Amino acid sequence: MKKFDVVDINNPRYWDTHQTALDFGIRQQEYERLSKGTVVDLGCGLSPFIDKMGGVGVDYSPETIKKCKEMYKNATFVCSDVLHTPFEDQSFDTAVSGEVIEHLEDPGALVLEMLRIARKRIIISTPHLEFDDPEHLWEFDEEDFTKLGFRVITIKSHRFKGREYLVAYRDL
Repeated sequence: MKKFDVVDINNPRYWDTHQTALDFGIRQQEYERLSKGTVVDLGCGLSPFIDKMGGVGVDYSPETIKKCKEMYKNATFVCSDVLHTPFEDQSFDTAVSGEVIEHLEDPGALVLEMLRIARKRIIISTPHLEFDDPEHLWEFDEEDFTKLGFRVITIKSHRFKGREYLVAYRDL
């Protein structure tokens, strides 16, 4: 893991005005393929993934949750910090978190929360070899995940030329 020397600008107010685009691309297709049973998406943003899966989306941006509730009818949405969710232990078969871990001051706390609330599998994706992004506090490589027992898939973005993503998954 490489820690960037940047000021942490990630907070609910920032993300209320910098919401992620509506995107059901190759990463979300991998989440769908890899998910088992009931699904929670931590840091769901505006992605239609969780609506397609009929699960629970969690985001700490009140504006994002409000828009998700208006746009998507097949999922439940909860406004919460992804590091301290309101769910009981092993509430879901699969916990997914896409493009979140690199924004967190303590990325290990996300993994621990996912391990707490999932029964069967956790899935994490993050940009790989990312360009300089002021929102990102961390850069991860395959070894960072494999040391923790994850299997890793590297995928190329169709939307952003030259960008790759790591999709790491671990059975429990």
